[in-house]
Amino acid sequence: MRLNRKLTKERVRNHLTYDLWKYLLLGVGTIFFWSLIYDQTAYRSPQEKRIDVMIVSNTVTDELMQAFFEPIWKETVPDMELVEGVTLLSGSSGGNMEQDYYSAINLSVKIAAAEGDIYLLPKAEFKSYASGGAFVPLEELVEQGLLNIDGLDVSAGWMTVLDEETGIAESHLYGIPTDQLYGLMDGLQYDNRGAVMTIAVNNQNEDNVALFFNALVQAGRGDPPEWLENTAN
Repeated sequence: MRLNRKLTKERVRNHLTYDLWKYLLLGVGTIFFWSLIYDQTAYRSPQEKRIDVMIVSNTVTDELMQAFFEPIWKETVPDMELVEGVTLLSGSSGGNMEQDYYSAINLSVKIAAAEGDIYLLPKAEFKSYASGGAFVPLEELVEQGLLNIDGLDVSAGWMTVLDEETGIAESHLYGIPTDQLYGLMDGLQYDNRGAVMTIAVNNQNEDNVALFFNALVQAGRGDPPEWLENTAN
């Protein structure tokens, strides 16, 4: 007896009706497999060739960060292969993470894992992590002429922290309050009043991070953006 194996539209339709899920599963599996291979083999810039800026915000976009950071990066630290901004989402419109458990944990993990070089975060979180020794004393950069804070009120960036080794309380400038850095507000479309910008003590690229940090501070100087003035009226 000869079997009728002629391919017809009806047979194809019936086959796809019952077996389409297999092809979809195979396609998803193939995409996942190649994505995994790519993630494992794709080139990643080494820490000494990149700078990561972590911003706690629910409004700043990747496009805004890239557009704002790139010209500063190319002019200030052109040897860097990558300067990347990362948004750590805050659950509240004011940037306060106290009521957002996931965001608070995410920030804690990033700092503990030394994944960020520069942080822009709410004042409450800045004080908490600065008291634990997470940030670089910036007055040393000021004394070396690597950080220009002329004309800026940085009093809120000073903190007195107990040195666990000596048992002596010491005051250091751990961050630059961004209330007056209107250029950051304008460039990133980010209301950074009440926030502080700082350098992680575990950064992997100290010299270039310091240069880029100072460049961000200088880029932040300027007049309040029009949209901020409108919100105040």
